[in-house]
Amino acid sequence: LLIAFKILNSTELVDQKIEEFLNSFYTKLTTMTQEAFSTQVTALIKLKLCEDTHLGEEVDRNWDEVLTQQYLFDRLTHEIQALKSFTQPDLIDWFQAHQGHTSKKLSIHVIGQGQQEPDATPEDATCDSKFMHGEACQLIFVPVSPQMEHIIPINDIAAFTSHLKLYPYHKILK
Repeated sequence: LLIAFKILNSTELVDQKIEEFLNSFYTKLTTMTQEAFSTQVTALIKLKLCEDTHLGEEVDRNWDEVLTQQYLFDRLTHEIQALKSFTQPDLIDWFQAHQGHTSKKLSIHVIGQGQQEPDATPEDATCDSKFMHGEACQLIFVPVSPQMEHIIPINDIAAFTSHLKLYPYHKILK
């Protein structure tokens, strides 16, 4: 999901607009007729059934499988089979399970430090000349905006990630 805004909009506004989009999508999904849903699924299946217009499309698709080390070269066939068995209640159930206050979200706000930046930054949030030579600046954590007071900020990345359960990267072979 990519949302582009003018530079004058705050990061909180971007988060708010994403939430508004998800809420409107849920409303559309729940009010959509079965016929309209079936039409959308059929159109997606037809799109996936289209032959590649040039060899580069096939190469890119297969190369992605190699890069991700999943090697599922007939992924489109599997996706089409899944779409044929997919129902509107399935999608609504999945959406409800992954949306709302119980869901986990990661929102990273990168705030510039130039004079034209609308967001206020702390006084000490400046980089020295190392940045000009390709070295990254140290992260400065900006206080959470009052508009996002229900959010739990992560101010110590190492402490946060030390408690996460990491699962091995999976490879789909069949």
